[in-house]
Amino acid sequence: MKVLGNKFREARKKQRLSQTALAAGICTQTTVSKIENRNRCESLDIFYSLCLKLGVAVNDYLAENKEQELERILDEVEVLCIGFKPELGYKMLSNYFVDVSQLPDSLAIKYFYYMGATRTLSMNGFKEALFYLSQAEKLIQKNNIYNIMSTNAIGITYLLSESMEKAQPYFEKANQMLQEFPEDALPAIACGLYYNLAKYYSELKEYQKSIELCDAGIKLSRKEETNIYLDALLYEKAYNEFYLNGTAESYKTAYYFTRFIENQHILGHVIKDMERYDIAL
Repeated sequence: MKVLGNKFREARKKQRLSQTALAAGICTQTTVSKIENRNRCESLDIFYSLCLKLGVAVNDYLAENKEQELERILDEVEVLCIGFKPELGYKMLSNYFVDVSQLPDSLAIKYFYYMGATRTLSMNGFKEALFYLSQAEKLIQKNNIYNIMSTNAIGITYLLSESMEKAQPYFEKANQMLQEFPEDALPAIACGLYYNLAKYYSELKEYQKSIELCDAGIKLSRKEETNIYLDALLYEKAYNEFYLNGTAESYKTAYYFTRFIENQHILGHVIKDMERYDIAL
């Protein structure tokens, strides 16, 4: 297995141990030398014992394999997309080669999703986006949130390319899949699904349905103790409540929350709406 040899050497020297002293009672000095100079250790038991003797955590000294590296990169891309910076995520993935045939389905679905979603959200090629998202949609895996997100993203892609007729069945399917997903298994990222679907139904002037989706997303945000998409959900709920029954209280909530977390992107929309509809704080 691959290990972080240089980091391991630093930990040994910090403890003022020679290779021979560290190896005593565990392995040969040659094994320690191989770890430090070739970044290899053939026995996890030996490596665990050496790390224990150094007082360090094994996981901190194991090198990432390709799957772990890709998972980390996709998590970084996810953060960029949540922060309305999909173009940076697009650049990260565009410069990273992946042999999808070697990936487990769960990771392949996530990879295809972000390859497509970053293109859609940064307006970098709807045709390519649909190709990747379709690959993710085909890899059906039970209770995989990225399956649903891929279906939803296909709808978004068609919507942005001004094809509501093609978008509609994908949004409807994504909504159905989301309702059937085990509620206790929903991850925080699903808050974004609730927001996107709420926005879609708002476009159809189905304001009550949009509000219900916003409420479900806000509930999930509270359960997962996260702010992911919470500002967007509060804003979308305020917009729909205003159009449904003329109430403006939720706009105030959205304003104070987005100002508190300093999301200028959403706050700008909230302020613009409040000025347009003459809503006072």
